[in-house]
Amino acid sequence: MAESYRICAHCKGTGQCRACHGTGRLALQKGKTCTSCYPHGSGLCQNCRGLGGFDSSGKPAKKPE
Repeated sequence: MAESYRICAHCKGTGQCRACHGTGRLALQKGKTCTSCYPHGSGLCQNCRGLGGFDSSGKPAKKPE
């Protein structure tokens, strides 16, 4: 079933927010909380919820072992 797994296009499978790179803070805006994360300031990708990809039904899921 590994072929049914799809890597997240936003974070490229890392699970980190692409705006703050997983820190939860925005460096160029004096350390303000990142609102591109989900939940805000967590450093997790908003698209896959930090799991790195999706299963065959389109729900966020971790990469199968």
